[in-house]
Amino acid sequence: MTEDESMKVVQPRRDYLHELNTEVRSISGGYNLEEEGRIEIREREVLYAVGNAIVDSACCGAYGCHFAVVPGYVLKWKYKRSADGVFISAVEPITDHLVKKQIENTLQDLEGVTQVVFW
Repeated sequence: MTEDESMKVVQPRRDYLHELNTEVRSISGGYNLEEEGRIEIREREVLYAVGNAIVDSACCGAYGCHFAVVPGYVLKWKYKRSADGVFISAVEPITDHLVKKQIENTLQDLEGVTQVVFW
């Protein structure tokens, strides 16, 4: 291994399950991812999903928000399926704070979301 190879920081690759329109419940409410999209940021393709969260069973009252989640940069688009037949893509997590801010601003303008969460 060369010195250059040992100095490289490799981001972990993750699999992202393209599960839309499946409600996820918690003790205080739930959320549902309704649509997905891809945007190009700094010459890389970024995967995002948009959904709605509802807090409907908490002691402090009901609340909702329109949000986006960003699994990461697309490495392999829908390259396999889960046992249930759901598509899976390989993504690389986004760690650069300036890139995250650019994505957040873009998604707020494009999708009208109030919150962007990076997975």
